[in-house]
Amino acid sequence: MSGNIDVKFRLTPRQKLLMPVLMCGTFFEGFDWMVINLALPFISRDMGIDIKFTGISLSIVAIGTLVAFFIVRLSDRIGRRPVFLWSVSLYALLSLLTALAPNIYYFVACQFLARVFLVSEWATGLIVIAEEFPVEMRGRALTLFQGVAAIGAIFPSLFMPLVAKTALSWRGLYIIGILPLFVVLLLRKNFSETERFQRIKETREPRAEFFAVFKPAYRKYMLTVSALWFLAYLCYAASMNFFSYRVVNELGWNESRVGLTTAVAYLLGLSGYFVAGKLMDSLGRKKTAVLFFLGGSLGTVCAFQATGYIWVFASLIVGTFFVGVFTVLCSSFTNELFPTAIRANATAWGNNIIGRLAQILAPSAIGFLAGPLHSTGNAVSLMALGPIIATLLVIFMLPETRYREMQDFVENTE
Repeated sequence: MSGNIDVKFRLTPRQKLLMPVLMCGTFFEGFDWMVINLALPFISRDMGIDIKFTGISLSIVAIGTLVAFFIVRLSDRIGRRPVFLWSVSLYALLSLLTALAPNIYYFVACQFLARVFLVSEWATGLIVIAEEFPVEMRGRALTLFQGVAAIGAIFPSLFMPLVAKTALSWRGLYIIGILPLFVVLLLRKNFSETERFQRIKETREPRAEFFAVFKPAYRKYMLTVSALWFLAYLCYAASMNFFSYRVVNELGWNESRVGLTTAVAYLLGLSGYFVAGKLMDSLGRKKTAVLFFLGGSLGTVCAFQATGYIWVFASLIVGTFFVGVFTVLCSSFTNELFPTAIRANATAWGNNIIGRLAQILAPSAIGFLAGPLHSTGNAVSLMALGPIIATLLVIFMLPETRYREMQDFVENTE
């Protein structure tokens, strides 16, 4: 292992062509994720559904992240490029169809399919970033990618007060989701296949088995990173899904206050990506993960326990600073611990199957626990304890992957 933490972050001509399309995809991943969370109380009101049915609806939509498993795995067979471009295009079309939803069943169906392709493009994009950037810059590149998703999450908050005054209401936000389709049509020629995948494709090595990631050489790491994804999503999904719902229904906030507060909090929280990128490439992945997992858990609990506006606002900023980096940390360990031949497979198993189960279970669990625990805030706070367990796994079960050179082929040792 070697590397230079002083290497300046500078894009090559090839990376300059790739990045606009990649960034467009991840921008709208953040945009769409925030739309459903931000507009949730107003969608529930317009569709006439209660907290339990709302939670169940979100869980059904989140099942699309499991189906994305099969799409993401395809990138180990047909390539990163076609999976990414088709996923972005299909998500954009489904976002437009969501805006036309006449009832909750149509809405859930469209968002279920949209989530399949949204998660597929995001996961594939992270793999492209990991394979296209050198080891000395990889941490900063991954946080830049996810940071653009966070920027995308700010825009629905800015637009919400505006669309609330129109007849479109929350539907106007989903109409905006058609824009990535035009970007893909214009810039798709600039998006080339990763060189690592091309090398794998040109060899005569046999294709990796379906369960290759669970072979003895990788089993410990596969189980550990899967647990990291699961525990991170418990906090991430719960806090993102129900912040707007809680402050509207339990604290009496209106659309303007929700939009302005979340926009400012996410804007200030963007600094978390910059700090995390620097720390990942200097202090290492493990120390950064411990800091951000613990900080995210604490910030989320405070945001959902506070009642005064200033305390809720301040805690949301802190929580956003740390929680937003959860997926970067998990993807960094996943991409750096597995070879190119099974990297997408590892991401699909860890993120899309095991990890996303938490994203599916969390909304329904909160819907059912909110009553016995006397508030949505208490239910979310319980889910926010997951990253504390993740911290222990990072300390005791994972190696430091800073400057770990990527492998291309699967080890044959049993």
